[in-house]
Amino acid sequence: MSAGHNLDRLAARTAQTIVKQGGDAKKLETLATKALGVMQENGVYAGLLFLYSRPKDEEATVIRGKLLDLLKTEEMKPLGIAYAGDRSWRDVSQHLIAKVTDDLDTLLLVKELYEQTLIYVRYGAKAAGG
Repeated sequence: MSAGHNLDRLAARTAQTIVKQGGDAKKLETLATKALGVMQENGVYAGLLFLYSRPKDEEATVIRGKLLDLLKTEEMKPLGIAYAGDRSWRDVSQHLIAKVTDDLDTLLLVKELYEQTLIYVRYGAKAAGG
């Protein structure tokens, strides 16, 4: 990852997309806050597992889809962690274990990016709903 890549901008851009597509602003804010807490306490794998544990929740579907899309952005391409497979938890979890959690630097970078994105979603949804 070169110094020229602005991950904060990537997180902000992704969060804006999530807020636009995410459904009910209050539900989105609450879910982003919960997902952020899980991710901060237990990591990337647990954060995505939490979002997958809500299969009928439109907001969870949007958030997890956009978080997975972050892995294939131009900024993340040098890491070789792009995910383009089936969006089932089984396939996503295998990818996370094989590609993201395999290298500590990669894991910490993805965790930081996901956390920043969820922070922006939380406050973006609050602003949109208020």
